Amino acid sequence: MKRSTLGAILMLVLGVIAIVGWYFLRERVFDWGQRRTSDATGADVTIRVGGDNYLGYWFITSPEMRKQAAQRGIGVQFTDDGGAYSERLAKFAAGEYDAIVLPVNSYLQHGAAVQFPGVIVASIAESKGADGMVGFADSLPSGELEDLNDGELKIVYTSASPSEFLLDLTIADFDLDELQNASRWRVEADSTADVYKRAKNNQGDVFVLWEPDLSRALSLPGMKYIWGSDRFSGYIVDVFVFRREFLQEEGEQVVEFLRTYFRVLASYANNRDKLIKEIRQSTDLKEDAIREMLQKIEWLDLEENRRLQFGISRQAGEPVNDGLINTIISCTDVMLRTQRLTSDPLEGNPYLITNSSILEELVRTAGPDAVAAGTEAEVKFEKLADSDWRRLREVGTFRVEPITFQSWNNRLTDDGKESVDKISQLLTHHYRGYRIIIRGHTGPGGDESANEQLSLERAQAVLQYLKAVHGIDPSRLRAEGSGSQQPPRRKPGESPRAYQYRLSRVEFTAVEANPL
Repeated sequence: MKRSTLGAILMLVLGVIAIVGWYFLRERVFDWGQRRTSDATGADVTIRVGGDNYLGYWFITSPEMRKQAAQRGIGVQFTDDGGAYSERLAKFAAGEYDAIVLPVNSYLQHGAAVQFPGVIVASIAESKGADGMVGFADSLPSGELEDLNDGELKIVYTSASPSEFLLDLTIADFDLDELQNASRWRVEADSTADVYKRAKNNQGDVFVLWEPDLSRALSLPGMKYIWGSDRFSGYIVDVFVFRREFLQEEGEQVVEFLRTYFRVLASYANNRDKLIKEIRQSTDLKEDAIREMLQKIEWLDLEENRRLQFGISRQAGEPVNDGLINTIISCTDVMLRTQRLTSDPLEGNPYLITNSSILEELVRTAGPDAVAAGTEAEVKFEKLADSDWRRLREVGTFRVEPITFQSWNNRLTDDGKESVDKISQLLTHHYRGYRIIIRGHTGPGGDESANEQLSLERAQAVLQYLKAVHGIDPSRLRAEGSGSQQPPRRKPGESPRAYQYRLSRVEFTAVEANPL
């Protein structure tokens, strides 16, 4: 090739490089000039967040969050994927999102397939009635959980969603064998809007939805509320999950993002009228509906995250709670028992998907008065007379492993103690708002008065163990002995031998907290 031709090609290449370089430089100079002559600050980072339109995430995209984040050089790009959790996790793993927001159970279920690319750095909110089951009154004689055990009912829900998990945890925790051992009752829908449409067209008996479709379904003629996330705690918790690589590279910006988020949360908490007005503008929901739905979501501020979710103490001896770890363990257990998971994806180590360093930095740099004092609602259990106990409404009987005693006495075996330990976790972490009737039962045969005495003594032994070992308020518990007068219902396909083995048992029944 001639030198003149080579020189011409080289000049052409250099010219193209110069043009491209000037284009990008011009953009930077123009941007710098704009910012220099305005109140705008340079965006040090843009955080890409994947989520959906659940009201619990509203503060992330609120006007105040956009304003305060921009003032601190943080851009927030929120993508609503309509609740496509599997797709959200795939994009997250591929680096299309820097963070995602979703319930803990959804991260466990869908994150395992992509090797959990992120860690939970803060809890956003807990559902306190935003997820629920409703049904037609003529199909539900009592309107209680026991009605679901019919087996002939058709239960409509959104698959691979919080609604499916609500069903799963109810089946896992309560004695609903017809639902556990069969699938003919299942009717899967594409979305909560589809579930509402079927309820409106009378296509089913029970419907599992989340807000705002839950409230819409309840307004239908003949519909009643059965069960939902207002009846338990510590299961349906939504969280911030940040990619591990992004956290390493932009850790300071993640701290600043969450600092801003918690300040925004506090500012709206102190100006409820502004909160309702701006939610109404961004969602087109009516004011009454917004006020009602706000009661069904418990947002968690910095102090509640510190003390109740991540167990970070400010001083030695301060009582704290690893609520998030308990939620991860409990959700894993539910999905294993209902076969949503075939094995524990975390191999028994829930800390693999949490990172408390961000919150620790926020707590360290925030003064003791910089955050609201988080409180955990506690139910006060006054001592009740027998007549008051009989007035309490029964909610449901928990599903428990057999509680074994030494032969013909009331002393717990080691296996029996382990079973009571497990039920204590439910009572302590998930069903704190209920009183519990502990009922002992025996098999038939012998003197019935002796059977009643033995069954009562065994129930009392369990009560004392819960009190002494787990510190459960004895005013919350009641021991009863039924002898052999209340045999359990036969399970579908259960052999006579297996049924006979279940006759002698201890049951735990949740009842409402107070007689009023």
